[in-house]
Amino acid sequence: MANTPKRLSRGSTSTTLTNVYSVPTGATTIVTNIVVANSGTSAATVLIQLNGLAIIPNTSIPGNGIFTLDIAQVMDAGNTVHVQGSSTTCNYFISGVEVTA
Repeated sequence: MANTPKRLSRGSTSTTLTNVYSVPTGATTIVTNIVVANSGTSAATVLIQLNGLAIIPNTSIPGNGIFTLDIAQVMDAGNTVHVQGSSTTCNYFISGVEVTA
């Protein structure tokens, strides 16, 4: 088995729920860290779903604030990560490990 640490996704939030990562066929992914930074001066909310379930449910991030989450969530092939923000001022970074046979 190969364990490959990687950046699963990074970018700016969209105001629509957007698929930002899909677990490749023949792999398992372990999401290990999520960081969201709000570069705006007003508070913004962020929703992050792992395979359709909210792991970060419309959480408020203050202006010029940061939110971090250290986890160990296993996802199977075909599972997805979706992100949505109340504004486009938030940047997200999602890291993990892909495990392949």
